[in-house]
Amino acid sequence: MSSSKGVVLVTGANGFVAGRTIEVLLKAGYSVRGTVRAKVEDRARQLREALPEYADKIEVVQLSDFAVPGSCDEAVKG
Repeated sequence: MSSSKGVVLVTGANGFVAGRTIEVLLKAGYSVRGTVRAKVEDRARQLREALPEYADKIEVVQLSDFAVPGSCDEAVKG
């Protein structure tokens, strides 16, 4: 995933507001790393299908429980 402006982390990436936010960020030239709580493959596919022209700038990370220490470590790398 490459971007001239950087990577923005969006939590709850499969939600309505997050989806619109992701679209705006991608159109502005950012890459997006979105978090979801389950079925990461399905959610990633849905986002990429909804915004096919930006598929290479979308990464999805599964976070099952924010309360678990270290659960966000992978999502915030980079």
